[in-house]
Amino acid sequence: MKADPLSPEMTKLVTPRAIKNYATVLGWRQVPGINGTISVYHRPDSELHQLIVALDESFDDYGETVAEAIRKLAAFENRPPLEVLNHMLLPPSDVFRFQETGPDTEASTLPFQQAVDFLEGTRSMLLSTAHSILHPQPSHPRLSRTEAQQFVRKCRLGQTERGSFTFTLACPLDFVPGTQSRQEPYGRQVTHGLISSLAGIARETEANRVDDLADLTKYPHLSANFFEAILLLRPSGDRSILRVSVDWSKAVLPPEGEQQRKVVQLRQECFEAAEYLAPKLRAAPVPVLETFVGFVEVLRGQAGPDGTMAGEVVFSITLDGGELIRARADLSAPDYQIAGDAHLKHEPVYFRAYLIRAPRNNRVERMTSFRRLESPAGSI
Repeated sequence: MKADPLSPEMTKLVTPRAIKNYATVLGWRQVPGINGTISVYHRPDSELHQLIVALDESFDDYGETVAEAIRKLAAFENRPPLEVLNHMLLPPSDVFRFQETGPDTEASTLPFQQAVDFLEGTRSMLLSTAHSILHPQPSHPRLSRTEAQQFVRKCRLGQTERGSFTFTLACPLDFVPGTQSRQEPYGRQVTHGLISSLAGIARETEANRVDDLADLTKYPHLSANFFEAILLLRPSGDRSILRVSVDWSKAVLPPEGEQQRKVVQLRQECFEAAEYLAPKLRAAPVPVLETFVGFVEVLRGQAGPDGTMAGEVVFSITLDGGELIRARADLSAPDYQIAGDAHLKHEPVYFRAYLIRAPRNNRVERMTSFRRLESPAGSI
C-alpha cells in the first residue's frame, strides 16, 4: 500500500509558526478573539473558509490537524500538498526547481556525467551570484569570499521529482556573518539576483540584444563566472529546455514586484549567448578603487518624502591619458546637495569609486570621500 505523503509521521514535524507564516503571506487572516491551544485563519476572499492551526505539538492528533491545514492551503494556492509540506519542513528558504525537459530526460534520468555537471554548474552559478552581490565585476578571479562560501554551504539539495529530470535546491535566508548591515537578507539578495539574471538572459536573447547582457550597470550580477557555470547546465538536443523556478520563502515577503513563484525558461539560444559572452567578460578589465576629479554635468535626482533631493548624477571625468568620459552615479541626499552646489558654481568635484565601463553607460559605484574642490577666493 502506498504511503500517504501527508502522513502524521511527516506533518507532526511542521511547527505552528511555519503554518502561520505560510498562511499569512498568502493573505489568510487570523480570526480575532480565539485564545488557547489553537489559532484560526480564514481565506482572504471568504470568512467561511477557515483552517485551524494547533499551537500545542504534544496533541495526539497534531499531525492530522497539520495535514488538514496543508491540504487547504495547497488547494487555495493550486499546488500539490506535498510541495507545501516540503516547504514548511525547511528552515526559512527560497526553493529553486531546476527542470530539464527533452528527449534524453523522458525517463526522468540523465547520464551520470551530465548530472554531475548539472550540480556543479548550479553550485558555481550560486557562488558567482553571491560574489556579485558583494562586489559586481565582469569576472571574479577567485570565488573564495567567506560570506558567499558560507551561504552556498548552507543550501540543501532536495529530492528529485518525477516527470523530466527535476531537482530542488533550498537556499536559506538565515544570518550570514558579515552581511548584517543589509536591509534584505543576504540569502534573498542572492536568490533574487540569480533568478533575475536568468530572466534577463532569456529576455535579451529573445529580443536579440545579447550584448546588453555585458552591461554591468543593467545586469550587475552577471559575470564570466556566471556564464561559464550556466553552460554546465546546458541540455542536449535542439528542442530541450531548462526550466528554472523559485518559490519565495513565506518567512520573508517576496521581492517587490514579484509573485510568490517566478519561472524562467532557457532555450538553446540562451546557452549560445552564454558561450559568446563568457570569454568577452573574462577579458574585460576588473574595476579597481580609483581617485577621480570631474564636473557635474546633469542632475536627475528626485525629491524624497522629506523634500530632499537624491538620485542620479552624470559626471564628466578625464582619465589618465586624457580620455574624457561621462559616467553616472546614484547619490545620497547629502552628496546630491554637494553635487548641486558644484554644478551651480561650475566647480570640480573629487571622489573615490569603482569605474564600471559598459558599451553605452559608464557608472561609478561605491563612491566615498565625495566633495567639492572650491575655486580660490576671488577667482572667476
